[in-house]
Amino acid sequence: MPSSTSADFGKPFKEIFSRYEGDFYKIDGMLFSPAEVQVVALETGETFSAGKVDPELIDASFG
Repeated sequence: MPSSTSADFGKPFKEIFSRYEGDFYKIDGMLFSPAEVQVVALETGETFSAGKVDPELIDASFG
């Protein structure tokens, strides 16, 4: 986690899908992780955050 850890991250989905010749199952599964995550340690209450929403990539994918 998050999706930015995927080797396929950073390109519009259409481009990624084409690269794998339309085989959805060849795409790195980490790409389908949340864009931004927060994990809270129950014992301490400390919060760890990773990732971020990328509006430009969303626009490139759906625009």
